[in-house]
Amino acid sequence: MTSSGDSGEWRVVQRVVLPDAHVPPGTQELYVALQGAGEILSRTALRLEAGTHASFATYFGAVPRVAWQGSGIDRLRLAGTVDGSVRIRVLGTDAAGSVHEIADSIAVGGFTTTVLLDDRSAGWLWFVVDAERTATISEMTWAAPAPAREPAMASIAITTFNRADDCVALIARLADETVVQERILQVVVADQGNHRIHAHPDFAAAAAPWGDRLVVIEQDNLGGSGGFSRGMLKALSTEASHVLILDDDVVLEPESLSRMLTRAEYAQDEPLIGAHMLRLTEPTRVHSWGERVERRRFWWEPVSPALAGLDVSEARPDRAPVLSEPSHVDFNGWWMCLIPLSVVRALGASLPLFIKWDDAEYALRAARSGHPTLTLPGAALWHVPWTVKDDGLDWQAYYQLHNRLVAALIHSPYRRGGALLRDIVALDVNHVLCAQYGSAAVRRRAVRDVLEGPDHLIAKFRSTPGVVRTVLAEEEQTQIAATDLSVDVRAVRPVAPRGSAATIGRLIRVVAHQFRPVRSVSPSAVTGLRREDGKWWSLGLTDRTFLHAAASGSGFLLQRDRRRALHHLLGAMRSAVVLWWRWPALAREYRAQASALSDAETWSSLFAPREA
Repeated sequence: MTSSGDSGEWRVVQRVVLPDAHVPPGTQELYVALQGAGEILSRTALRLEAGTHASFATYFGAVPRVAWQGSGIDRLRLAGTVDGSVRIRVLGTDAAGSVHEIADSIAVGGFTTTVLLDDRSAGWLWFVVDAERTATISEMTWAAPAPAREPAMASIAITTFNRADDCVALIARLADETVVQERILQVVVADQGNHRIHAHPDFAAAAAPWGDRLVVIEQDNLGGSGGFSRGMLKALSTEASHVLILDDDVVLEPESLSRMLTRAEYAQDEPLIGAHMLRLTEPTRVHSWGERVERRRFWWEPVSPALAGLDVSEARPDRAPVLSEPSHVDFNGWWMCLIPLSVVRALGASLPLFIKWDDAEYALRAARSGHPTLTLPGAALWHVPWTVKDDGLDWQAYYQLHNRLVAALIHSPYRRGGALLRDIVALDVNHVLCAQYGSAAVRRRAVRDVLEGPDHLIAKFRSTPGVVRTVLAEEEQTQIAATDLSVDVRAVRPVAPRGSAATIGRLIRVVAHQFRPVRSVSPSAVTGLRREDGKWWSLGLTDRTFLHAAASGSGFLLQRDRRRALHHLLGAMRSAVVLWWRWPALAREYRAQASALSDAETWSSLFAPREA
């Protein structure tokens, strides 16, 4: 299965890198799995003591051949330098996840072996090293016959809002490695906060390696869609082939950028290429392996339940057959996503959605134009997962529904929205049962705005965040610190119903409780629930509860009110009926204007500073 003496130009498709001080602790086994003693000397050098076995069947160490389907590559060349003598074996999995040995050789000095690819290497490809004596391996790379096109180059688009520490650290991290920095023509930071990154004490040092390639644009807060669109359109003035959308509050593995750009060079259909999100709270677990949109409910979900939350320090390519199965995604989150600038020229930038659903809608729009999304294993960053956020209870609840509706009106295949409206009503009822009247109110406003037609996306773009916060305040659903309460918070751990019979019984109790007069609550204490326990089956049986926020010492004081509950429930039903009736006409309007709403001219008008 190996050959030597290959002629022609080769291009490195994946460097073998090792962890450094910037990656989260406890993640070494995502790079290399050692049996015996070894020492990481640098990002590309590993010393092995006698008797040590080093496996690169790891998340960052193996080549995800499963994600290179359709690239036209029929061989890969493994090369590197060995100081000493080691045994190197190349192994791979087929599409079913079965492991096969492909090559076996003794490596000394400058080492090269070429692997011919077939069905036995259709899943993942990696190598293992056995050292009989102390030896050092370094500069290991996988290369492929070079494609006809030139190397892909990136302009990076970062959006930040009052996260100067994170953003400055990210700018510095991007400059850490020359091989990565050389592929970046420009870094655009849309600074939308009121604590500008220019004022950060470490900004000058982080910016120095970039010179005039770093462009910081200070603008009003236009949300993620406004910040990323600024970077997308700014990239069009460069010689870059792609724009990389990159979140600001991430811990980045820089090699990911090189791998994504190289994958783009071999792609036949100019896809969008996304990176995985690893959990910053549990750094060996993948939070997102790519996303799909379930069309009937028009809601995002993991591309595969088997891949959701997978611990890739344990579920390695040689142990987890599910990794070798192709995963076809609808979109990749804009924590890190590479977009061909040819697509931006053809489709424009994001819709003016402020936050939420901008990444999903754009990918669906690109797919309709022949540019699917590919999520690339081994390209990743660490980010706080959205499961520790309160986006269903704070101002983001408006955008969660509003933008979901806009995306569905443009892309749903169902004439009346499928099961989406039923799903919306169910969630509205849930909020009412939980005494989350602020969420119900802003969701009803979201539907009302959507019913105005696509022009409201521009007319209300700047004013909506403030309006939503005002509504939440009027409904007394704003975060307060637990220490600011004038009463004691008595923690309660409710038991969730198990089984259909128990669930139905609990629902009957909850509904009956909603009709009862609100009981007088002791002025000296209030029930306290953790965020994960704050569900309809627990909140629905209380009259006054302090619901802790997901990741802070604050929370929401929720108080049941029969009059307000009825008002919001009837309002939600009325809005759903009107939306169902007008859906076909609205869908035609939004689809007709999607292109104009996302073009450079529209965004230029929104980028213009707000008059004082």
